[in-house]
Amino acid sequence: MTIAEAKQIRIVDFLAQLGHRALYVKSGQHWYLSPLREERTPSFKVNDRINEWYDFGEATGGDLVELGKHLYQTNNVSEVLAFIERHAKAAPLPFIRVPTAPPRPVEAEMKDVIVVPLRHHALFSYLQSRLIDADIGRMFCREVHYELRQRHYFALAFGNISGGYEVRNAYYKGCLNNKDISLIRHRNEETQERVCVFEGFMDFLSYLTLKQTGDNTVCIDMPCDYLVMNSVNNLRKALTHLQEYSYIHCYLDNDLAGQKTAETIVGMYGGRVNDESGRYAEYKDLNDYLRGKKR
Repeated sequence: MTIAEAKQIRIVDFLAQLGHRALYVKSGQHWYLSPLREERTPSFKVNDRINEWYDFGEATGGDLVELGKHLYQTNNVSEVLAFIERHAKAAPLPFIRVPTAPPRPVEAEMKDVIVVPLRHHALFSYLQSRLIDADIGRMFCREVHYELRQRHYFALAFGNISGGYEVRNAYYKGCLNNKDISLIRHRNEETQERVCVFEGFMDFLSYLTLKQTGDNTVCIDMPCDYLVMNSVNNLRKALTHLQEYSYIHCYLDNDLAGQKTAETIVGMYGGRVNDESGRYAEYKDLNDYLRGKKR
């Protein structure tokens, strides 16, 4: 069996043959009790659309070959392929059609991309619709313009530590250049004792807006650095930076992915971590709390 052939085996079917069944399925995401360790709540998901897995407890994921390395506790790809082939032949598993290359992202088609200071009234209107303070938006966001399929577009741009930008407007959410976390220091080149962790930059901007209004229900009245993950899939990158801090305050979404991400951070850093999501338990995230939009 080749690597390409192994990748065409549906992970959901392979796990079923090993005796692992999804506890539930939501939006094409199959959630399992992790096959890699003992646990009581599911933290292992399979994206059936792209045939890849992610384990929040281990902060790692990938294709079936990568899963085999963990299941069989070896980095020898030949051994992993032999194990997979043996199980696949024991009860023949159907092959699925996996694209040889991922679909070309829309960002690859953008032309004449320029990033300028935030000034467009439509983007300020978008921030206002999310109740984000305009001065805070101006301080931390920029404005990106680009051509796509012979039409001109513009959006908010929020920088990350790799020189990329999270891009957002009312109709589009994506990333330009490298996907990575964002780290905002309270003071330049100086690490604080505390850090607040957010999934996306809208939650970060919402927190600063709440802090400016004197909201003590949610906000911490102490100097903090801020880490924006820009995706829970950046968890491993975030964990590396979080080790610098004595106190870690998690302001993650009140959903399963947010819960599992917080649990993973707690598992890594223990008593240094405070899960602050209970401060806005009736809301999905901080921006919904800011807007008074209950679940």
